[in-house]
Amino acid sequence: MRPFPQPFTSLATPLFEPETTLCEMRKEGLTVQVVQRGEQVELRFGNRVTQSAWSREQPDRLVLEYTRAMLVGFLFAPAARRILHIGLGAGSIPRFIHRYWPEAQQRIVELHPEVVEVAFRYFDLPVSARLDVVQGDGAEHLRLCRERYDLLFLDAFHAEGVPHHLEARTFFDLVRERLEPGGWLVNNVWGSDRANLRRVVANLRLAFPSMYAVSVRAQSNVILYAGCAEPPPQAALERRAEALAGRMPLDFDRLGERLYRFGAVPAVEGVLDF
Repeated sequence: MRPFPQPFTSLATPLFEPETTLCEMRKEGLTVQVVQRGEQVELRFGNRVTQSAWSREQPDRLVLEYTRAMLVGFLFAPAARRILHIGLGAGSIPRFIHRYWPEAQQRIVELHPEVVEVAFRYFDLPVSARLDVVQGDGAEHLRLCRERYDLLFLDAFHAEGVPHHLEARTFFDLVRERLEPGGWLVNNVWGSDRANLRRVVANLRLAFPSMYAVSVRAQSNVILYAGCAEPPPQAALERRAEALAGRMPLDFDRLGERLYRFGAVPAVEGVLDF
């Protein structure tokens, strides 16, 4: 698979589209904003950074590039049934999985109840027996609940980035304990802070034997995939990509071509350089 293909084409609303604030809540140092630009609704945390986006005209489409890249995790766990999300945002990924992977039972752990409220009110997060939303800290939830998962999506950004305790070696050790033997972690990391990216990669490599990455675009999100077992050979990944494309409206072949596999010595620059 080619390690450094060109960045995805963005499907988001143009940057300077006039916008309207639909909701703004402030509590305990967190500002939650819901903004509409054209037909697109965005979640922000008190700044201009779009955390999540949803299309009113195409509600089943994944608008932001990084969310499509995170679904590459299904290449490694193509029979996933139990899925945990730490961090909700607007619920783009769980909503998409709920629509196109109905056999999955999903649980979402979100620290801030305000985020949960706006996800249901403004972003069409479904109310379903197949989607369980829990308010709390993700690491604490893993310590207290001993269920195991096939896929764990970690996307727990706030305005300043990811909480440090969700990037620590001890946390990744706990994640591995809560994954099935063939389970995978899919971790969204900010790529512009290379020192922190190196720390996260090093901590993951101490906890997991297998690791891949996709850089969504330079100076932006890096998606890390960490597995409990050796990954399948390339031919098997290609077969899985073809099968998954028949179930989900994503180009898994092209997404898979972006995968960068870490060697014995992690090389962060290999992920970031195009």
